[in-house]
Amino acid sequence: MDHNAKPENPKPQGFLPNGYVVYEPPKVATAPLKTVKAGSAPHKPVKPKSKPEPIAFPAEGYATYKQVQARLQISNSTMHSWLKQKKNQLPMPVRIGPRAMRFSVQDILDYERAAREATKVAAE
Repeated sequence: MDHNAKPENPKPQGFLPNGYVVYEPPKVATAPLKTVKAGSAPHKPVKPKSKPEPIAFPAEGYATYKQVQARLQISNSTMHSWLKQKKNQLPMPVRIGPRAMRFSVQDILDYERAAREATKVAAE
């Protein structure tokens, strides 16, 4: 018997029963970075999007624009539109420094409470 001979029906490593197929994702052709920047690349690699970290709302004191937007679930343009219109009665921010504007947390909580009450009255 030859020691170098292979068995007739070897089961390859990772053997799957009949009917099962191994899925291999398609290969994506990417171009060198120089080609991508020049605009002649056939494919530009895409980074997977990650979920943004949740923004915490403080219990007291002052809140930033981003914290208020996250709390009220509104966009930046909606917030600025509401502040400009003054119909919504969104509390105005307070200047706490030469370049810093913040919202009073208590004013935002009062605004939310009033909006909830107005919604309940309108629904009845």
